[in-house]
Amino acid sequence: MAAISDQWIGALYSAIDEPARWVGLMDLLRRDFDVECVAAQLLVAAQGKALPVWGTRDSHSERHGRLHDSWANSPANPRFSRPIGPIPDMEILSDARSPAYSAQDRRRLSDGLARCGLGPAFWISHRLDKDHRFTLIFHRTPDDRRDMEPREEAMLARMAPHMHQAAKLWLRMSEAEAKAEWIAQAHDATGVAMLACDRDLRLHWCNEPARALLAEGHGLRLRHGHLAAIERHDHDVLAALVEGRSDRGVLALGGIDRPALHLRARPARHLSRDLVLLTLAQPDRPVHYAPGDIARLFGLTITEASLAAYLAAGHSVSDFAAARGIAEGTARLHLKRVLAKTGTGRQSELVRRIGGSVAGAI
Repeated sequence: MAAISDQWIGALYSAIDEPARWVGLMDLLRRDFDVECVAAQLLVAAQGKALPVWGTRDSHSERHGRLHDSWANSPANPRFSRPIGPIPDMEILSDARSPAYSAQDRRRLSDGLARCGLGPAFWISHRLDKDHRFTLIFHRTPDDRRDMEPREEAMLARMAPHMHQAAKLWLRMSEAEAKAEWIAQAHDATGVAMLACDRDLRLHWCNEPARALLAEGHGLRLRHGHLAAIERHDHDVLAALVEGRSDRGVLALGGIDRPALHLRARPARHLSRDLVLLTLAQPDRPVHYAPGDIARLFGLTITEASLAAYLAAGHSVSDFAAARGIAEGTARLHLKRVLAKTGTGRQSELVRRIGGSVAGAI
């Protein structure tokens, strides 16, 4: 039976959620296969070719990465430029055996790899889904021209079930983490303060606008990891809202002589924890829209867009005229053109349309 260290199995599965362990796994495989370089790559089908979107390699190869990458990981390598055919579920192949290479390709491979300090390659590759392929590739030294030997092929066959399962789990986790990051960025980009807490008001998640609001401490703050209203009475009604004892899902904190803070609570569904999602807003906070956005979205000049932004922020035409140092009559002529270009009949309708657009607040 082909010999391979059992250490790599533990290293393989631990690398799924500990990316730093991939290098240790590559080191073990480099030792057991006695080759110059071991690298793992995630390839994605794009424009009819297989393009690497992620990769790692052994520590020896890390130290010589610039030399190795000068050709092996460049578009000049036929491995990346050959047309993609049907992707098998699993393949164990080598440069010498691959039917995708012509004689000219093999000469280019041999010369190019030698220039960057590598010899011929053999690999194991798994199809993870219709677009992604995970490949573990082994390069010999430049002066070792041997093809993959039966012993090495048997070792790869032993690895195959574990490698396939671990690679699928790793891809699934990586995509889930990427999706979570995209969602977090989307939540930040909305400018709407959102957070999640449990029934004991312990904070589990919040986006950047919510972090900024909590740091200001207007009506609500974070104390030892828990949400706390500034006033005792407000804290009692906040607790009632989060615990589901309130007859409405909304709450107003502060007001009159203190900045108002509005909250809406929604129970989070399909989660392992009993969490409540809170949306927070400060209705007294002025909103300043970017005139450049309004100009692009509504087909206005920058002067007209500046007036529209001023009105959407709650100011009047006379306020705009005074701020610009122009006659109010001139400002009203600008407003007339703005209403005509936006197809709105009244100032209030213009403000509503700007508020409902994607114009950015600044």
